[in-house]
Amino acid sequence: MSSWELPSESTMHADASNGDMISAVEPDTSFRSRIEDASKELPEEEGIIRRPDGLKYLSPERATAFLGLVRAGSAIANRLSGELEAEHGISLRAFEVLLFLAVFAPEGGLRMTELTEQAPLSQSRVSRLVDDLERRGLVGRSPARTDGRGVTVSITPKGTERFKAAQETHLAGLDELLFSHLDPAEIRQLAAITSKIVDACKTGPK
Repeated sequence: MSSWELPSESTMHADASNGDMISAVEPDTSFRSRIEDASKELPEEEGIIRRPDGLKYLSPERATAFLGLVRAGSAIANRLSGELEAEHGISLRAFEVLLFLAVFAPEGGLRMTELTEQAPLSQSRVSRLVDDLERRGLVGRSPARTDGRGVTVSITPKGTERFKAAQETHLAGLDELLFSHLDPAEIRQLAAITSKIVDACKTGPK
């Protein structure tokens, strides 16, 4: 792996299976050191290092912030999904679908379009997830009550029981990997920062 590459998904899974999240989540100080060494006496403007040959790259601080965010998010999601699959037979994304239906949906059902808006996935990916959950008896589909043209996805009693069983694993994993390492002020700060980033991604470039 070069100094510029993110760890592969297989590497993250290997770290998670060994219970070793340090290399995947903590900022790579050696990577930052390499950038600092390469950037000595080079001009920096608005977080961008410019070389005489025209090549540009992020400053050490910005590179660490970006890679830390990406690596931490990917590593935590992979670990959570692996634990849910091992203990309850569902992925993190499938758990999120059950969560939306069990907790946030009126009478346990959402139109497929609403479910797609809630999940950070494409419409085709959500459709495949729902297909799999329906085959396993965890959700059901029916014509939408309002106009009969759309489709409503509803959680079944079996799906509710699966969600109840999996929620403790999910919450314990989040606490172990994320919240136990932050104080309340840091959690509020993280929520504000990530919300700002998500909103910017939704609106697109200025």
